[in-house]
Amino acid sequence: MKHLRLSTFVALALLGLAVGPAVVRIWETSRILRQIDRLGPREAANAMPLSPTGRSQAWLPTPDPALVVRVEEAGGLVASWQTVGGCGAGSGGGSSIGLKWIGRNVHGGLFNVQEQVTYMENEQPNHLPQYNLFSNTLITTDIGEKWNVGVNLPIVYKYLVDPMSLGQPGVAPIDYSNSGFGDMTLLCTRKLGRINALALTGIVGLPTGTYDAKIGTTRLNQSQQIGFGRPTASLTLDQTFDEIWGLSVVGGTASYRGGTNKLHNYRSPSATAYGYVGYFLGPFVPAVGLSITGYKDHDRDLDTPMRTPLYSFAANLSIEYSVDWIAFLVAASIPYGYDGYTTNDSANPRSPWGFLPWTAGFGISASPF
Repeated sequence: MKHLRLSTFVALALLGLAVGPAVVRIWETSRILRQIDRLGPREAANAMPLSPTGRSQAWLPTPDPALVVRVEEAGGLVASWQTVGGCGAGSGGGSSIGLKWIGRNVHGGLFNVQEQVTYMENEQPNHLPQYNLFSNTLITTDIGEKWNVGVNLPIVYKYLVDPMSLGQPGVAPIDYSNSGFGDMTLLCTRKLGRINALALTGIVGLPTGTYDAKIGTTRLNQSQQIGFGRPTASLTLDQTFDEIWGLSVVGGTASYRGGTNKLHNYRSPSATAYGYVGYFLGPFVPAVGLSITGYKDHDRDLDTPMRTPLYSFAANLSIEYSVDWIAFLVAASIPYGYDGYTTNDSANPRSPWGFLPWTAGFGISASPF
């Protein structure tokens, strides 16, 4: 219990450090804008003191036009790869924490195209490794200044090390792979605020991936499938703050991950809060982030509870390199979670806390036509 309280305190402290400054700025910006609205244009002009040259000088902070342009261009480009990426059923041991594109990205074309390749290694029910590779093609386009729509097309490859666990003397282990088109997703973003710095994104996942693959007559575990067989949905709210030195993003996601499918596999709904900070270093933008995710209950496979986390905390690192017409991103996520499972075996105690499978990704973004 002491270890649980200490871990919870540390995680909440880190989350406060990441999100606290942004929350203060949201409140302060809202207060200033309310003052401007109360004054009206004439009173606001009269309230501006004169400079030595006789010109009026704003006494309230005003946005830098260059920063406003960057926020408008970056809006809608910070969607979570894994939230929209259709990474397959049970990816990350049930973790929905994803990688975010934090940086300038590209702009100016009719479409924005992101090609994202993500790798993750996790454990099968027989405790042998499983290697996952996801290729996601995310295509988005603006409709006016306030709307953005898109589609994500995922290709999933899962390599299973001896999933049948034969273990018979003289019988060599047999590895299998499961691959194909995953669950595609549709996105719609509404940009809000005077400079489009607030973005509300609705995401709907379609059950286009195979969810009932078998080896012979044995059906694969849901974490080994490339789809889930049920529609999914999530709602994400992102607030972007653009500064001379860089940018920060805070937000949250509520996700319905499919519920129960026809095979009695179940995925729990989840909610995530996150904060990211990126710094401008010439064409590079290194970024760090922290996210916390909670789940209603454990996922289940054929009505059997899985050791998926109930809470998880993730440190997220990335670096972007961009020019006007193309951008590259390398990112990684290292989650730490609590699954609630303990043992009564004093010789081999099990902590309910532990590291979850890490994720690494590489992305290329372009804006053609």
